[in-house]
Amino acid sequence: MLTCYGDKVRLPQNDLAYVGFRLAALETLCQLEISQEPEGDNDDPFGYLVEVPLLERVAPAVQVDLLADAWRRHCDTALHPASLLDAAVVYAAFATAGRVLGDEPELARLWLRAGPRQLRSRFGGRTSARLRDLFFEFWDDVDFLSLEELQDLAPEHARAVLKLMRLPASEVEQMEEALTRWRASPVVLSNLEGLLTPSEIRGFSRVLLPTEQR
Repeated sequence: MLTCYGDKVRLPQNDLAYVGFRLAALETLCQLEISQEPEGDNDDPFGYLVEVPLLERVAPAVQVDLLADAWRRHCDTALHPASLLDAAVVYAAFATAGRVLGDEPELARLWLRAGPRQLRSRFGGRTSARLRDLFFEFWDDVDFLSLEELQDLAPEHARAVLKLMRLPASEVEQMEEALTRWRASPVVLSNLEGLLTPSEIRGFSRVLLPTEQR
């Protein structure tokens, strides 16, 4: 389970969180699939992490990898303190899921019906607000949204701003490191278990991992 503030606050392992993770994963995976078609070449950033300016250029397969890793730890019985990167991933995933529910409700319902979990509640017009509330009940700020602005500052100035924001430099570096990755890790497929069905995982494996990595 993902936690913060000394394990005092925990991201609930409920249907709402599952909806947030699943819809963000599927939208990003479908966009990734389209981008790899002959006519799908486009330099514009895509994927759920476009919601976080610093991370919008993270490779889409890596975006899914980060989401799957957060999902794995979210589902675990052990407690896993969330990093700043985890917070950004959850924020972006829930924001993307809310947008899909608002803009394409039929597609969202189709994706949820086809999922590995039988949902006990209906998710409709208010779900976007509920997802936003769920994030802020877990993590009470969005300082990570302003980190891109620090890229133009001198290093010593940037460090001073981070200190004022009480953001550990190591956590910011972890976010920046995601931008240097171009491939998903070999465990991405196993980490997606419970979020995607086995057939979905098999179907998307070719866009997530090159043949030699499988």
